[in-house]
Amino acid sequence: MKAFFDLKDFDPKGGGGGAVYLFDDGPKNKKSPGRAVIPFRIAEEGRLELQAPLPPDTRDIWLGLPVSMFGFRLLEFPFADMEKIRQTLPFELEGLILQGPEEVILEALPLGEGEAQKQKVLAVYAGKRQLANLIESMKGAGAEPAVITSIEIARAMAKGASDIADTLFEAPPSDERARMDLAEAEFPGGKPTLNFRRGELEFTRGKEETSRQLRTAFVLAALLLFVFAVKSAVGLYFIHRQAAGIEERIERSFSQILPGRKMQNSQVALMELEAGLAQLKREGSKVGGLPALEALKTLSAHGDRAAVISEISMDSGGTIIKGRAGTLADVNAEKNALEQSGAGVKVLETGNGPKGVLFTMSVRFAGQTSGLPGDHSPKDNSPGMTGGGK
Repeated sequence: MKAFFDLKDFDPKGGGGGAVYLFDDGPKNKKSPGRAVIPFRIAEEGRLELQAPLPPDTRDIWLGLPVSMFGFRLLEFPFADMEKIRQTLPFELEGLILQGPEEVILEALPLGEGEAQKQKVLAVYAGKRQLANLIESMKGAGAEPAVITSIEIARAMAKGASDIADTLFEAPPSDERARMDLAEAEFPGGKPTLNFRRGELEFTRGKEETSRQLRTAFVLAALLLFVFAVKSAVGLYFIHRQAAGIEERIERSFSQILPGRKMQNSQVALMELEAGLAQLKREGSKVGGLPALEALKTLSAHGDRAAVISEISMDSGGTIIKGRAGTLADVNAEKNALEQSGAGVKVLETGNGPKGVLFTMSVRFAGQTSGLPGDHSPKDNSPGMTGGGK
């Protein structure tokens, strides 16, 4: 809902009255159902009195003043920029108006091109104090105007700029419907013919709302940044704890792999661990001086064997293998095959089993010390076989 306060009568000493025209924001082709009138008056003490309250959904409030409240001057400028003309008006009107430019609010209306291609302008001014008092009266009634205009000046401008001097002072229409039509014509697009809420009297509620929203957004952004910073700090704390745990695990591994060495820092420790592991890899994981994988590789190298190895035992003295073969000849073939790989082999025991001949051999690979692992019997390097067999 839009409200236009049409101040028809005004007494500079106090008092006045008019009507509020209400316009619905509905479809443009439904004027009559969307229009209403509320009379009002301004008491001598400046209080605005409405005969009925404004609708709660009223959002745009404008104030229209009678032509009798304004002063006028016809001027010419060598440029057509109206904003620049408005800035120049106070200097052009110095000495031409009784109150002085600093005591009035100035507006400028373009009248077209004059002689020597100069811009003709109608300078319009009104007393700053009177306007401020009217604004305060309306603000006190909860109806602060965003725009101060004049439907009578707008009517004169609509008739044409050539006769502006005459049409300005024609008797304004008194019919309420005609004045309501003029007020409604000022609303489309939200841009009035002229607006005296300028300078010190500028309407700032919209700007204040925008400023408040910006402040709220700034506070929320700062709060979000704070939460992000706290979250980052907490994350860094846990990362630091994890790093400390990793450092501790590296230190334990360092002391286990390189006993007797003191870890300086994690980076140096990792380099030393890599070097130590590389050396261990070169030396191999030895059993009795022999890489265990190499021994197993030798034992498994015979793909076409008649014997089945069921148990392997290794220690510093050598290797004991136990298994089962079909015949004593198969046991002997296994022994010969291992000897061909360079190992020293001795059959310790043979015996009959449920599915063939069970055997036990002592194997000494290159790099292992002599003797039988876990055995202290007299050494016998003969390849003979003992125990019962076929």
